[in-house]
Amino acid sequence: MINLFEYLNYREFLKDAYEERHASDWRFSHRYIAEKVGFDSSMFNKILQGKRNLTARQISSFAEIFCRDDREKKYFADMVAFNQAKTHSESRQYLEKLVATKECKVETVAKDQFEYFDHWYHAVIRELVTFYPYVGDAAALGLMVRPPITASQVKSSVALLERLSMIRKNPETGLYEQTQGLISSGSESYSTAVNSYIQQNLDVATTAMDRFGREERNLSTLAFGCDENTYNELVEMVRRFRREVLAKVGQCEKPNRVFQLGMQLFPLSDPYPPPVRRGRKRRIRGEENLPTGDESAMGEVNDD
Repeated sequence: MINLFEYLNYREFLKDAYEERHASDWRFSHRYIAEKVGFDSSMFNKILQGKRNLTARQISSFAEIFCRDDREKKYFADMVAFNQAKTHSESRQYLEKLVATKECKVETVAKDQFEYFDHWYHAVIRELVTFYPYVGDAAALGLMVRPPITASQVKSSVALLERLSMIRKNPETGLYEQTQGLISSGSESYSTAVNSYIQQNLDVATTAMDRFGREERNLSTLAFGCDENTYNELVEMVRRFRREVLAKVGQCEKPNRVFQLGMQLFPLSDPYPPPVRRGRKRRIRGEENLPTGDESAMGEVNDD
């Protein structure tokens, strides 16, 4: 029987729960659900595909259909709120509610992963101990990090990495080495946890200019105009570049320093023509004088 508390994605739960019920009762169909919830029979499939979100009324209706008691209904509502959260802080708030639920398999995995991404320096320590001869001097290792961290932070980080099987101590040398062990609790919690990690690294990056000279850092930014197709191509270019960086780093036989490479691609304006909202097209003063065709402006700032 499907266990609701093993899920972090309500769409995956609804898909599995529906298939289980439908297999035992052919009358339990999309049409049946549509009649109970009060929408078109095609809407349920759109919800499963992520093309439509659940409204507050629909959440209650789906909970009545797929949940057995009030505890399950509460978990289901929190799961929907987590998946449909509009901000990182809201997403994290609901994730913490979900992993706090006892008996679920999600709890230990998601909580450990969330703890790993909760501090930016865990990833630094994981890289640092592979070439720094750490044998217990946590204060000295903490001073190797930029910006430095405390001895207690080093100890807790090493303990976490060992618990997650991300590093292990070589019994012959007594030094740490990386393992292939990774943790995963599903893309939804992963996204939330990584957002927190990225935010912390952006905060660290803002102080890089003051902490390092020009010869030790490479900072640049680029503003440009393009269309949706070009944007999608740029996203793929970034992904390829990341793979190339990882391949190059993998060829490094004797690393002696930990670096961070940050890449961000996000909009700085609304699209034009602006989207139609509530049946009205927003007018922009002077739009008749805007350039057409392939005309665009680009501005680049480089720290080199």
